[in-house]
Amino acid sequence: MPELAFALLAIPFFIAIMDWRKGFTLCVITALLQDPLRKLTPGQPVYFVVFTGVVFAAAWIGALMSRVALSPNSIKGWREQIGTPFGLFVLLVLAQAVHSFVRFFNPIVTGIGLMSYLAAVPAVVLAYQFAIRRGLGGMQKWMWLYIVAALLALSSVYLEYAGVDWRVLGEVGEGVAITNLGADTKGNSGFFRGSEVAAWHVATTACFMSMLFVGKRFTVPRIIVSVALVVFLLSVGILTGRRKMLVEVAIFFSAYLCLVAWFQSGAARLAVGAAVAGAIGFMLIIGLVPPDPGDSLSSVDRTTDSADRYQTYTNRGQTVFEDIPDRFWNLGVKSVADVIEFYGWFGMGLGTGSQGAQHFTSEATSGSAEAGLGKITLELGVPGLALSGWLLIAFGRYVRRLLEVTTRSSQSHARFAYGLVAFLLANVAAFTVATQVYGDLFVLLLIGWTVGFLLAMPALALRAARPSPVPAKGTQRRVMSSPVRPI
Repeated sequence: MPELAFALLAIPFFIAIMDWRKGFTLCVITALLQDPLRKLTPGQPVYFVVFTGVVFAAAWIGALMSRVALSPNSIKGWREQIGTPFGLFVLLVLAQAVHSFVRFFNPIVTGIGLMSYLAAVPAVVLAYQFAIRRGLGGMQKWMWLYIVAALLALSSVYLEYAGVDWRVLGEVGEGVAITNLGADTKGNSGFFRGSEVAAWHVATTACFMSMLFVGKRFTVPRIIVSVALVVFLLSVGILTGRRKMLVEVAIFFSAYLCLVAWFQSGAARLAVGAAVAGAIGFMLIIGLVPPDPGDSLSSVDRTTDSADRYQTYTNRGQTVFEDIPDRFWNLGVKSVADVIEFYGWFGMGLGTGSQGAQHFTSEATSGSAEAGLGKITLELGVPGLALSGWLLIAFGRYVRRLLEVTTRSSQSHARFAYGLVAFLLANVAAFTVATQVYGDLFVLLLIGWTVGFLLAMPALALRAARPSPVPAKGTQRRVMSSPVRPI
């Protein structure tokens, strides 16, 4: 089976080298197929998770061979807006990589750490170049492809819930228990390697669909399809057992409404109200994050009545508010304080809190990095936490300026840009309290692509607003006098 998997991987690899633009589509297909292939392979080897990274690397090589500018400084405004904090951040990451390697002498753990912090950077640059060449239509076509592929893959969650006994269904390994009303219950993951990954794809699909439907004229068939897709995604999200997925979508809508009100309508009061709603959604995410399940695990009883089993998952939404205060403290301030107390102000080095490091060393401390602030402090130390804040603020100013330019130039590009920003904000909120899914290489790449698409928006909007050249009078007369030929 490994031989067959590598043979199949060679197909998208060479296609991506020959045409790097196709690499974005091929990465999506590879990401959705690599987990089922892993489950069919004896031992379920972990190297399958980097298959999509191999395809992306091929696209990068293909772009390099095509003389595409692949430096971050090729992005308009990058050097001026975030060049200094970004450069310092990269230097700190490299220093902590050395710290990790010297401390544990484990290159795989260090490599995982480097991937988790730097994989998105080449993704940003390549996506920017893709957007500049393919325009708004090219990005939207790619999103539609992702949506269709993700919906097909997510339908497998229903199959697992229905009790279909296929090897490609269910979580890789023992899976993760979800404590619920005194009983340990497994979330359904379908073809995906974990329910957390499946839930992230549910939220991403919902956000992308919303971005593409905005501004469209609603017809009866379109309304019916939209409602059906919403119901489908909502039910799949519930079956994954990961409740924060629903709130990520709520934050997306709140952020989108806030951006539209602020930049397009000039309605400051509405924008503030939407921001408050987004803040409430962020608090809900904190309340929805499940505690560390530990090692114990018991599967859902498949003999139980279907309605009763579905009620088991829906009941998880009934214990949200009572958990918020404790989890806000534990996953926020306390996580940083605990890391400083046990591991010092400079942390333990790169990879020690990253998802996947536990496969290669018993010294990794992913439990201390369940929350985003704790993970950054553990791997980059307190200086890294401060530098991350500086970079985030600088990037926020960068985004504000590009949104202003895009809004003045093109309404269609502006609406798309608002959706990209709202999607990023929803993921930042989720990362601060739950880092597990952000160790997935495809998740990192897709977030990087989102940033790259966003940074290309001003140039694309200005291009769209530029009037088309008017032909010379003689040329115009010749064109008008030429006979019209049927197609």
